[in-house]
Amino acid sequence: MDQVSGSARVVRFGEFGADLQTGELRKNGVKVPLQGQPFQVCAILLSHPGKLVSREELRQKVWPEDTFVDFDQALNTAIGKIRIALGDDADNPRFVETLPRRGYRFIGAVDEQRVVSPLVADRRYVREFGSRARWTSVVGAFLVVSFGLAVWRLHRSRLETPPPAIEVVPLVGSQGFESEPVFSPDGNHVAFAIHKSKNFEKPGIYTTVVGGERALRLTTDMFDCCPTWSSDGRLIAFSRRFEDGFDIYVVPALGGIEHRLSSWPREGHPTSDLPSWRAAARCFDWSPDGKLVAFSSNQADQTHGWIGLLSLADSQIRPLTSPPSQNIDYTPAFSPDGKTVAFVRGIAAGVVQDIYLVPVAGGTPTRLTFDNTWIAGAPAWTADGRDIVFSSTRGGAISLWRISVSGGQPRPIPGIGANAVLPSISPSGDQLVYQLNSPIEIDLWMLGLKDKKHLGVAPIRRIVQKGGIARPQFSPDGKRIAFESMRSGYPEIWTCDSDGSNCGQITSLRGTAGAVQWSPDGRFIAFEFRPKEHSEIYLLEIGNGIPRILTTLPGADNGGPNWSRDGQWIYFYSDRGGGPFQLWKIRQEGGTPVQVTRNGGVFATESDDGRFLYYSKFEVPGLWKAPLAGGDEIRILDQPRGEYWSNWVLVHDGIYFLDQPQKKATAAVAFLEFATGRKMPIAQVGSACCGLTLSPDGTSVFYAQVDDGDARSDLMLVKNFR
Repeated sequence: MDQVSGSARVVRFGEFGADLQTGELRKNGVKVPLQGQPFQVCAILLSHPGKLVSREELRQKVWPEDTFVDFDQALNTAIGKIRIALGDDADNPRFVETLPRRGYRFIGAVDEQRVVSPLVADRRYVREFGSRARWTSVVGAFLVVSFGLAVWRLHRSRLETPPPAIEVVPLVGSQGFESEPVFSPDGNHVAFAIHKSKNFEKPGIYTTVVGGERALRLTTDMFDCCPTWSSDGRLIAFSRRFEDGFDIYVVPALGGIEHRLSSWPREGHPTSDLPSWRAAARCFDWSPDGKLVAFSSNQADQTHGWIGLLSLADSQIRPLTSPPSQNIDYTPAFSPDGKTVAFVRGIAAGVVQDIYLVPVAGGTPTRLTFDNTWIAGAPAWTADGRDIVFSSTRGGAISLWRISVSGGQPRPIPGIGANAVLPSISPSGDQLVYQLNSPIEIDLWMLGLKDKKHLGVAPIRRIVQKGGIARPQFSPDGKRIAFESMRSGYPEIWTCDSDGSNCGQITSLRGTAGAVQWSPDGRFIAFEFRPKEHSEIYLLEIGNGIPRILTTLPGADNGGPNWSRDGQWIYFYSDRGGGPFQLWKIRQEGGTPVQVTRNGGVFATESDDGRFLYYSKFEVPGLWKAPLAGGDEIRILDQPRGEYWSNWVLVHDGIYFLDQPQKKATAAVAFLEFATGRKMPIAQVGSACCGLTLSPDGTSVFYAQVDDGDARSDLMLVKNFR
């Protein structure tokens, strides 16, 4: 008897299923039009997941030599149709990655299933039977085949039934600034922090039942953060900030008396002077077996940081990482089996950050991502330990991405939009919770001066820019203001008229551009940009539109440009050689850089008479001056701090600066008078943050201020996560 048997290969990836026998592609069970050669190409890529399939291999299998067609055009058309069918993006692919001039690679997770086909009886064989016994056999065979066919159809129907749709709902819905969610070991609860906000006055650490109504408040300190659960779910550890650092506390998950678990290692502990992009460096994680705490700690100069393991049995500390010069390791996260720690490594200058993995037993960390961009908070492991979910600006606006621990291209998490940070995944793996931030509004404000020391016109909002404004700078003629903004999705350089009109983007580098400064003649702007792992100095001639790199010190971070009074030199910071950032200068047309400082410096301005250099430092709060002809430096002011190194403007008889006390949410525009050494406040200006500039005629101060009146953060629960 002739019998036909075999199997139909159904390959599933994401919400798609491809039946390689019937040549059908379905999305959530609905057929997607993709036939012929495009489907053949797709099938070949699916058959080699994660591997390069060369253009020549595709030509041989789909377009043999006797096929008369323009192969390159045909293949490009086929790939284009595949991407349309899959909703894929060539620039940020989820499924099909292009390897220029080489071929293509399928980068999505693939699950291949084989469906057993029913046996088909040969009709000629049936006609040979004449006896009842033979007919009985035929009937029996028919029943077997019918049953097999029914089972096959039922199995196929189940395969084609779309999985439950992802559902995103609020977890708590309080009026506070909800942050830092983390699932309990049983997945039934979430611990989180609420920080004080305009409409909510009950900060602290909270827990809530997933799907419940009310949250339970465990602590009352507004500086409590970073909750994490003990392995048995009975305790919650958290970090509490003090004037000189942080301590780790624990509190019963059902409420009770809190007590200190351990003091944060005092040698180079994180301080409140940490820049905001590294605020998450204060976080830590508790190992699944409850024996270790992984923490991040910084050296005193704030340019080096490492991951350490604290033994709760004997309070001994073992360094787990030892990053290269000017690198900071932070936000550790244990894998579900407790054998590996994922963490973020970034450069001290900020912005450039990637995810690394290191065995708990020790060893050389493995780099997992190669994006060189912002990562917000600690990475989260999937329940099976195979993938890591993290928040990144790799695609422009910050959102959640997923990557296999074995490497590959990160994939966006479907169903989640922008401003999603700090993910946590339930132990069952089917739920995810994350922090959803409202867009931060940073506008440009102006206050008028009656004279150098007194307010004339109260602060008013002058320029509103979607995507925010940072580090504004007046042009020498006072007609234009340049600043950095994320309106296009990436930090780029923009300009507006001083009255807020005629705004336009003048760089399109799709990276991180900022710290803009006009040349004294107004012909050029200098700014910093990070094309790869390190920041570099760029120059742009106004009206030309083509930025060019100013080669300074290769292999180092170079930024914070500012011009000499005659416009012939550009001062900049660099971390060449390790240690603190130092100030250097280079001729505007290029040449060999000259080192200026030996004790640190990140932002410099020459005095009007050309005798002194005034500058700030990254590692130590304050402003210094030193003779340009050589001599000792003198500290003249205790501001600015850390990330606020550019929040000051030099005039011939003093300095305007943003006075920002450590534990106050508001700032003041103040004036330091050289003649008397007095600091004189001019006006309270709210949450001023990132930039200060003075009009050339000295009549108005412009500054960037966070509009936190409606700022909020909500915790969102993702159901049917997969």
